Amino acid sequence: MLTKLPQTFQQLTAEDQAIYGEPGLVHLTPPPPRNPSCQTKLENWLNWRAAPYPAQRHSEYLHRPNIDGDGGPKILISAFMPTPTTVEDYLATISPDRRYDVRGKKAANRGYTARAIKPQEQSHGIWEILHSSDQRQGRPIAPMFGDRPPQYDFPSYIDYGDPDYDDICCGVFAPDGGLAAYLLGKRVGDHVQYDEIMGHADHIASDVMYLLHFAFLQLCMASEKPPPCLNYGSWYSGANAFSPEGGLNRWKRKVNFKPGYLIAACS
Repeated sequence: MLTKLPQTFQQLTAEDQAIYGEPGLVHLTPPPPRNPSCQTKLENWLNWRAAPYPAQRHSEYLHRPNIDGDGGPKILISAFMPTPTTVEDYLATISPDRRYDVRGKKAANRGYTARAIKPQEQSHGIWEILHSSDQRQGRPIAPMFGDRPPQYDFPSYIDYGDPDYDDICCGVFAPDGGLAAYLLGKRVGDHVQYDEIMGHADHIASDVMYLLHFAFLQLCMASEKPPPCLNYGSWYSGANAFSPEGGLNRWKRKVNFKPGYLIAACS
């Protein structure tokens, strides 16, 4: 256990410090993998520092005490949420004036539905969502997503044969049956990283992203081993990273993500 936080840990703004206090410490101990696929996924999770894919980054999500000591790379504050035990427990953390939005009632009342998906089976719908707008959160779509073909096979989303490593993916469908939003959650043990979460530009105004997240929470709660830690990337993100009113930052706060540091309780 850490007794003193390394100086490499990103700090909250003074405004967020006043609201949230010190970021929580989220200690993660991945379970032993059952098969080679799970072993590879665990190794990637450690090497990529809990990110869903390798990238040249200036900072990381996951602190590895046995390797980093008091140094290592800069560790970002993560946006994390403990998976609720029940829907009622989750809604109790949301202010009453926000519950209608957070439950996605606007989308549900307009005929949208949500369910678990396999990304390979929804590849064309995902491609259409990606290309429904040329920007996301004020930035162009990254080529690693935008350049994928309509029939992409999502090779990292396979059946791992282990509830501690099986990914959790959710989609929202429009009344006409088309995919309106999707969330791909990549799991290693207690940790689920939001690999991709996007909505179709034509459906965003119907609050499909709220319905998507609420349904995703229900899938996590209903899984054989509910994952204790949901991680939507970094706490500060988007074109105006440190503005609490920035679109993505405001959304994370509204659905009750909190700031925290991810700590690997293993080498």
